[in-house]
Amino acid sequence: MNIIKPKDLVSKNAKILIYGQSGIGKTYLAGSIKEAVILDLEKGSASVKNKDIDVLEISNAREFKEAIIWVKDQKKYKTIIIDSFTRYSEMLFLALKDLYPDKKDGMNLWGDFDVVSRKRTEEILSIPKNIVVTLLEEPVNDGGMLRKYPMYKANKFKQMLPSYFDLVTHLTINDEGKRIMVNKPTNDATGKNRFSSYGIPDVITENEELYDIQEILDKLKK
Repeated sequence: MNIIKPKDLVSKNAKILIYGQSGIGKTYLAGSIKEAVILDLEKGSASVKNKDIDVLEISNAREFKEAIIWVKDQKKYKTIIIDSFTRYSEMLFLALKDLYPDKKDGMNLWGDFDVVSRKRTEEILSIPKNIVVTLLEEPVNDGGMLRKYPMYKANKFKQMLPSYFDLVTHLTINDEGKRIMVNKPTNDATGKNRFSSYGIPDVITENEELYDIQEILDKLKK
């Protein structure tokens, strides 16, 4: 067991989830980070802000597992960006579909899907680095009301996924047509901000300095 201080966890191991519609700018926002590597499952890294960032292209669920093992020992990277975890869920589903091709094996398929999803998430978040994960958004029936959640195959898992992260930001458009990061729960979307006491606001507009994940990480270290 290790004795730690909360301020050290924040400065060294920030866990950030960014979700929103396709084309809203999730990859661009996440790709502003220095000393980082992108595990690129979407083949969309050309849109990142930092054009010098290292990119590891991932084609299937097995490669993603191997990439997680490899990247945790790469000392040159302070941050791991996964773009996107939604795509990983598709890859995992296809891999398990090959393993369980018959409809009668559906219970086994989804049982394994849940176990592997939880295991992979734990493996990712246990890496002692900053972790930034992007996902698409999806409306989910939450107690009779539709709310936007990060998109991941498996309803129970996707609703639990935000609990793993320190900052859950819904990337969307405000009434003035500007992109905003909403880092709090709202009537129609999930969100979370464990960093509010460190000066990270609940809503950040695209023309503000903190509309940049590197700026957020830097502020947490001060």
